[in-house]
Amino acid sequence: MRYADAVSFRRALEQRLKHGAAGDGARLVRNRKHVAFDRLLARLAATAPDRWLLKGGYALDLRLRSGARTTKDVDLDWREVDEELLDTLFDAAEHDMGDYFIFSVERRAHPADRLEGSQRFLVSVSLAGREFETFPLDIAVRAEPIIAYDTLTTADLLGFADVAPVQVPAIRLERQIAEKLHAYTRTYEGDRHSSRTKDLVDIVLIADLESLDAAALRDAIERTFATRGTHPLPQAVPAPPAEWSPPFRELAAAVGLPTDLAAAHTVAVQLLEPVLDGRISSGTWDTEKRRWTREREESDLNGGRIE
Repeated sequence: MRYADAVSFRRALEQRLKHGAAGDGARLVRNRKHVAFDRLLARLAATAPDRWLLKGGYALDLRLRSGARTTKDVDLDWREVDEELLDTLFDAAEHDMGDYFIFSVERRAHPADRLEGSQRFLVSVSLAGREFETFPLDIAVRAEPIIAYDTLTTADLLGFADVAPVQVPAIRLERQIAEKLHAYTRTYEGDRHSSRTKDLVDIVLIADLESLDAAALRDAIERTFATRGTHPLPQAVPAPPAEWSPPFRELAAAVGLPTDLAAAHTVAVQLLEPVLDGRISSGTWDTEKRRWTREREESDLNGGRIE
């Protein structure tokens, strides 16, 4: 049903979010974020279609639903000149979707470890005169046109108010892996190696998600490393440092993965190294067996071995 005013809608929404969380505070926070993400993406789809793709943690969340780790921000690829981006975001924030949410967007300082061309914004969402959510919006501005993408659907959190889920264009899964590999192997400011245990968690989650194409993955990896230009494309997946074990255990347990760090690295090796070192150039990733399979061949590529 449609609600007659913002106050009654907010009251009903808060009750449903609380009931849906079933006493789980983390789930309540997660679902509130998802409502805010959903409403922002609905506005962008209405005012700036064909100019952006969803990526990052929320894109993976939409694929995995409850199996994904919690994400606190929205990441987008954007095809637009920098000078026009903020105006476009203002237009989206001001667009009336008839859902009673009020959006505002402000530019934030570029974090030191962000890639060139990336911009950060703070999105504030209010409902019925009260703050509902705030979250970072990270946008990578790119010159190349949007060609291949997947269409994902947001969760049905507002169906009770006759607000439909949003159809969201998102980067292909092969490119999502490529960007995770890049972040995992990158050296950061001050010659620091990655401390992003979440990238290894996400690689393992993706390895179990759906079949992948070896040629598309190799192409995505080459394009990602060439575009970002921070370090050479590796031929192997380096082992994570031992100090990653405690944060990895916590993140892995939260999404139902085995918590052994070395085992997670083994999965990443099985998925990525045959593609990185050229042992396989075409084939399909088998999620159940966790190995690459070439068409018309009986041989499987399992980690560093050809069986």
